[in-house]
Amino acid sequence: MLESIPRYPFPRRELEQYETPAHIAAHMLWHAFMNGDLYNRVVVDLGCGSGKLSFGSLLLGAQRVICVDIDDSCLEYGRKIMVKLKDYEKLASLLHRIIYITVDVNDLLIRDVDTVVMNPPFGVIPGNRGADMVFLRKALQIANNIYTIHKYSRGLENLIQEMSSQLGFNIAYRETLYFPIPMMYVTHRRKIYRVKIVFYVLKKESDKSG
Repeated sequence: MLESIPRYPFPRRELEQYETPAHIAAHMLWHAFMNGDLYNRVVVDLGCGSGKLSFGSLLLGAQRVICVDIDDSCLEYGRKIMVKLKDYEKLASLLHRIIYITVDVNDLLIRDVDTVVMNPPFGVIPGNRGADMVFLRKALQIANNIYTIHKYSRGLENLIQEMSSQLGFNIAYRETLYFPIPMMYVTHRRKIYRVKIVFYVLKKESDKSG
């Protein structure tokens, strides 16, 4: 199902819009489902893009999914592609559960949701450094359970550990993966870049028992 979602055709490099590969999205969501963090839960997808993690959450039984992105054209694309999916009839009965919000993540005011699933910007291009940690801080402020991926670096791992601990979270799961990025921007010189990332599951300390 997730592989049926077409890639957004107008990605913006300054927003580091890299589509979550279907196999990574499915892997993240299955972990969340098996931990009881999707079914009948309120889920937020920060930096949702065209909505792969959002729609996967719906299919796995989320009570409500809130799609948040600063790029309104990308959100609109996500709405439109639903009618083209082969499983649309199954999705049609679920689409009333999804809410789209166009906003800078810094200005998002919602709180007390169950779960955040996200593929935030890597925060590596000039002018966008640290964006990944902005997304992570917001996730830690609004949810009890976080499923997120980040470009690997030893320093970033330490920062994630420190920020999580300061805000009352522990790293319940950590896994190294490789994120394929196709040639999509004029600065790219290879057909495929394979970026080392880390998949984290962060749980609020008081929520350890589920």
